[in-house]
Amino acid sequence: MSYGYEPIGAKHSIRERLFFSPVRCTAILLTVALSLTSIGFIMVQRPWQSTVLPNIFSPPVTNMFGPPVPEVVSANVYDPFVAPSPSEAIVDPTVRPIEAHCALSDECVDMWVSTGQWQEPCRHSMVQDANIDLVYVWVNGSDPLHRQARQELLAKTHYKTKDARFREHDELRYSLRAARNATASWPNSTWHVITADVPDPDETDDNRRLGLVPQWLDIECAFYGSPEGQPSIRLQHDTELFRLTGRPGATLKATDSSTWLQKVIPSFNSHAIESQLPQLDPDIVSENIVALNDDQFFMLPLPPSAFHTTMYGQVFRMQWDLLVGGDSTGRADGGGEWRSLGWSSYLLNERFGERKRPYMHHNARALSLPLMHETSLAFGSYFAATPLSQFRGSHKVAEEFEVNTIFLTTHYVIERHREALLWSWVVAKWGGASGVIDSAQKDQMWRELGGSNSESRRDNETLTMLAPERTTGDNVETNLLMGGVQPPYSSDPDRQADTTYSWVSMDGYSASFHQFAAKATINRAECLGREAEPAWAVFRRLLKDSPSCGDNVIASLIHASKSGLSVFLPLPPPEPTPPSPSDPIILPLELPLEAPPLPQNPRAFAVRLLLRYAYVLGDSPTLFLGLKSATQGERALVGADKKKNTALLCLNDDLRDGDQTAMNGVLRRWFERRWPEKLQCEL
Repeated sequence: MSYGYEPIGAKHSIRERLFFSPVRCTAILLTVALSLTSIGFIMVQRPWQSTVLPNIFSPPVTNMFGPPVPEVVSANVYDPFVAPSPSEAIVDPTVRPIEAHCALSDECVDMWVSTGQWQEPCRHSMVQDANIDLVYVWVNGSDPLHRQARQELLAKTHYKTKDARFREHDELRYSLRAARNATASWPNSTWHVITADVPDPDETDDNRRLGLVPQWLDIECAFYGSPEGQPSIRLQHDTELFRLTGRPGATLKATDSSTWLQKVIPSFNSHAIESQLPQLDPDIVSENIVALNDDQFFMLPLPPSAFHTTMYGQVFRMQWDLLVGGDSTGRADGGGEWRSLGWSSYLLNERFGERKRPYMHHNARALSLPLMHETSLAFGSYFAATPLSQFRGSHKVAEEFEVNTIFLTTHYVIERHREALLWSWVVAKWGGASGVIDSAQKDQMWRELGGSNSESRRDNETLTMLAPERTTGDNVETNLLMGGVQPPYSSDPDRQADTTYSWVSMDGYSASFHQFAAKATINRAECLGREAEPAWAVFRRLLKDSPSCGDNVIASLIHASKSGLSVFLPLPPPEPTPPSPSDPIILPLELPLEAPPLPQNPRAFAVRLLLRYAYVLGDSPTLFLGLKSATQGERALVGADKKKNTALLCLNDDLRDGDQTAMNGVLRRWFERRWPEKLQCEL
């Protein structure tokens, strides 16, 4: 009998297995021949890697394309590419799962979300440190082709913009050097640099474009990564990312994207470029990313858990004292961030209820690619409108202002987690299969919140709860260690950056965005009522119509236990019920008036949903320096050197025209003192 595999129990000597198998023999000969050919080619074409062959044979598995072939135009190096066709420039509307969560069993996810303890059956599910890619957005405004294209569009549109938006101080080179030092322990990381692009002046084909390249970088070398383990550096270009999005459920055609592309390309607007980061190819880019500008620097080593963990989610860093309210008027400054911030907060208000939200620290930001993509689907028409501003703030049409992608995506995740808590408790737990909550159930809900059913207080009962006692924060380090993850804390913050998890979504929702409310006050008539009504109506009221009611309901329920979210969850089904393939993996992107069908296993759906939107509000020592002149900048950098525990630094260009040359010298000297060792592929 001929087997396509070796039968169990078959015993052969090494000699027999190696030489008497025609398939193996042929494979070995082919491997040897191809290896010899590859070695000869590599020795000639890739001298920088000729001494470390294993790295060459194993380029990063995420690579879906061949190595770059640089093109030289007037002594400048470019990365040529063909722009996506209109049919390719349409967003994929499929909501993406988070693969790291899919690897966890239903039993483990249920135990983790309900108890907040990484215990059986999770103990054997070592999640390890998250795989995180760095994504830089970079432009060299002094590039001659970029400057020419920019000036032509400014003349055509009669618009003026600040040169500082495009100035280059060679920051990217040193930001990457800093990243090499700070992220040396990160597993399987790749660095992606999103650069501007311009038409190819030597081609008549408008679809052929030239991507800008840092002139100090050997992009062929960088593509393969360093033999010493330095991550590969992949260049991607603005026009490659642009995808047309529409309202959820909209059917988009190539003619739509063709018309849209003609309006938005070329783009010289960082808000527009960031609005396309959700369209990064998931086959190339990790689902966990840290997004940076070239003027942002890692100052000390940080473990991956300072930005992402599979268990607790993304780590968001916020400025509690800088709140952004919704603004749909467009009157705020469009040349800066404030118009986009106000507009983004307004869109969040329309979807989730009105509140002010804190600004994100202007530094390295943790983002989830699947959740960024989901956000772009939920607000599709607004993401499509953002690049209509080819320069920041240039498009002033109402309802078509620019979104602030980082702010919008971050707060979307926080709001979706809050939504999942309220849906689980109201719709799945109390509404159940009937979808209706009767008056007796409302009495039970009120008791679960901590209230009473005294007839004497029936008409206007109000409940007040003080801040709960929870052990969630005490358990973080143990849980991470049990999952095989290095905690983000540091006992020597001058040598390794110290990051604190000041709030984790395992504690529900914080209306102050960093701690429990001192007390939660709930008026039953306003928040729950007494009459029977659809569970979806109660859910919508707590979610959007009266968000303070929803906040206080969550705060009151948290009193039920010391850790975990079990009080929010429906009971498990009597018999094990696997999720139905027809069930969605998320709640609707737009909030419908009527309830969508209940998933086949509401509890399994709820715990997966809560894990999907898990997040951390974290604190690390950060520093933001506005550089106004060479003298002031030099003093500021001396001060930065004295702050030994700074984890993240941003150097913002606030220079007056004419101060650039002097500031370049100051920065170069400081950069070389801080990060003197070249990257492997620096020319």
